[in-house]
Amino acid sequence: MLREKVEKGELGRKTGKGLYEWKNGAVVKEREAPKPTPEMTDRLILPMLDVCVACLREGVVADEDTVDGAMIFATGFAPFRGGPLQYARARGVADIRQTLWQFSQRYGERFRPDPDWNNFT
Repeated sequence: MLREKVEKGELGRKTGKGLYEWKNGAVVKEREAPKPTPEMTDRLILPMLDVCVACLREGVVADEDTVDGAMIFATGFAPFRGGPLQYARARGVADIRQTLWQFSQRYGERFRPDPDWNNFT
């Protein structure tokens, strides 16, 4: 497919066509992407926080600072949030635990909160 595009002269931004259509230096989108809802965001972020708590419980990492730093530098977790565990504290551990529990009832076991949330403050 790529060879065919090159043969046709569809070279991307510089020709205005390629994998995407370009106009005035920007991709022409057929439709706007839906705006994420708070539930969409929680369904993506909270399982990651849950695994961070599990890593602490299982001794995979030595301490919370290591988890937060690793997640910021290795995955790009928003540094202004201070890392996933700092974010959990700022948001409220009880809220996260409750939301994960509700998701587990609605969407399955993959959202069941780690038991160590009860000890995390």
